[in-house]
Amino acid sequence: MTRATARSHAASGNLAEQAAAAFLQARGYHILERNFRCRGGEIDLIALDGGTLVFIEVKLRRTLQRGAPIEAVTPLKQARVQRAAQSYLAYCGRVFARIRFDVISVMRTAARSEITHFKAAFPPTR
Repeated sequence: MTRATARSHAASGNLAEQAAAAFLQARGYHILERNFRCRGGEIDLIALDGGTLVFIEVKLRRTLQRGAPIEAVTPLKQARVQRAAQSYLAYCGRVFARIRFDVISVMRTAARSEITHFKAAFPPTR
């Protein structure tokens, strides 16, 4: 991948994350963090849904050639998000009774974008 392609890919990902954040805010979520990075990984969005802390992975696809966006959230990716979530919980110093891991799928074609929200897409680690 060239540097220009990588920048274009990152810009597309940022647009997808912005669309996902707006989608969630329109549904009453309060966005706490965007692109939380730590040694263990990254979390695209962290939000409150009522009293539930939600860690959200955003996946963008332009075609289904490589599968649906949700399919890109493999068990390895889930484990990375879960480790990053543990780092975030230690970082913020708050205790939450309920946490959840969601995935937002963004299908973007030349004609339109379609957002699908998968609540509780994978279970929290114990």
